[in-house]
Amino acid sequence: MTRAEWSAVVSDMVARGAQGSSAELDNVVSYLSANFGKSNASLSPAAPGATAHTPPSVPQAAVEETPLTAEEISKATRLIQQNGCLSCHRLGEAGSYLGPDLDGIGARRSPEQLHTSLQSPKKEVLPENRTVRLVSGDGKTVTGRLLNQDGFSVQLIDSSGQLRSFARSGLREFTIVTTNPMPSSADKLSAQDLDDLVRYLSSLKGGGTP
Repeated sequence: MTRAEWSAVVSDMVARGAQGSSAELDNVVSYLSANFGKSNASLSPAAPGATAHTPPSVPQAAVEETPLTAEEISKATRLIQQNGCLSCHRLGEAGSYLGPDLDGIGARRSPEQLHTSLQSPKKEVLPENRTVRLVSGDGKTVTGRLLNQDGFSVQLIDSSGQLRSFARSGLREFTIVTTNPMPSSADKLSAQDLDDLVRYLSSLKGGGTP
């Protein structure tokens, strides 16, 4: 299945009681889409001895990319912090759960896609990354990333990583936010800084470090 279809499957598992942090759930989706995605449907299983983190479809040239230096990693993580990326995204043990997790982003997005997302973000977010704003029966406003919904309930993960479920019948308001809150970095980052950041993000194949 596609990544979006695998994400829907995992969301349904969460709705049925599966436990896990946002990072863990994203890693599950990444693993399933990388190894059992439509692009790999005709591929045979990985040969014995193949590393678990390298999908069979990854070209050898991509695996042999020049490792980043400590200075390059430090600069990129500083750019991420200075530009407020962690107010929506999560990297390692820091940040929010509202947006897509950056751990493993290099396995899910090409350098070209990352560059475009940073410089010219789409006006709308993908369905699996949409947030929801609701007002509970006692008047409390809750915002989080939408995991699953049906005619009776809504499941989401809030910015702190807590999985929450609400009965629709007890909600005063329920709104799905489809607009992309991510600002463009075109006026914030130099061309060199943008290239350095994209190279760092591309190196994140899972686990939060290149």
